Amino acid sequence: MDGFKYAFGELLPDISKPFIIGIFIAGIITLIFPDNIADMAADHQFYSMLIMLILGIPMYVCATSSTPIAAALILKGLNPGAALVFLLAGPATNAATINIVRKVFNFRALVIYLSMIAVCSLGIGFFVDWIYTFYSIHTIVTGGMASELIPYKLRLVAAFVLTTLILYNWIVNLQQHARHHSSH
Repeated sequence: MDGFKYAFGELLPDISKPFIIGIFIAGIITLIFPDNIADMAADHQFYSMLIMLILGIPMYVCATSSTPIAAALILKGLNPGAALVFLLAGPATNAATINIVRKVFNFRALVIYLSMIAVCSLGIGFFVDWIYTFYSIHTIVTGGMASELIPYKLRLVAAFVLTTLILYNWIVNLQQHARHHSSH
């Protein structure tokens, strides 16, 4: 019972805002980005990873919101390695971590920290793309197929339940916030 209380009473309110932001950004990406991004990514694998690294490091998106963004980019044709670079670099380089590393250690340590994130992210990105190439996996073909495993009506029910739980927690939070301010 404590697990349910934590998952739906504490964890869900904590992740709901970045999750909704990520879903919103993913929707915009799906709508705005051209479908020929796959051609650019296939022809320029390193550049697509470098662009995702450059976007991910200063942007700082938490893992909760970066996941739907990366999924939308893959569905638009971005190579999985570049999406993984974005998933690794963005959450690992939030402003608080960068500030702490710089203050506690020094600027040199910060440069080493960011360099290692960049090198490791790019290395893992290339490895993932190599696996996709080695096994002849095409992301355009496999993208979106997981949803076919779950019946449409069940997906609708799950979306409704998740939305209801998020709204319920927001309302409870607003009521607690209002009570807290009225008591002062």
